[in-house]
Amino acid sequence: MANLLGYAASCAVLVTFLMRTMAPLRFVAILSNVLFLSYGYIEQIYPVFFLHVVLLPINCWRLCSFQNNAGRQWRLAKPARGADFASSPPMWFLIGILAGAAGCLILIGAAEAHRTLISSL
Repeated sequence: MANLLGYAASCAVLVTFLMRTMAPLRFVAILSNVLFLSYGYIEQIYPVFFLHVVLLPINCWRLCSFQNNAGRQWRLAKPARGADFASSPPMWFLIGILAGAAGCLILIGAAEAHRTLISSL
């Protein structure tokens, strides 16, 4: 079952590379993040889990940014003076890193508690 989840996640990533439009690409990328999060958790592959904990908020931010800018031409520009840091990519990246670290600590703590419980039986 877990291998099937891993293959589904890998196929979702492949599909993102075949996309031509941004919104569907982000939806499929979010799906692949969720699938890889599940796979990494079930198989206890913490680097995969951590990576997708970081990528999930980035993809969500990009999708929201795309929705807010719908109909406008995308361009790289410097933020206006006094731009809100909370809506910037570095903030979402930082949130992703912190959430990933917290998730890994929780998983490691749960695994340690499980080992302690098993050894006490």
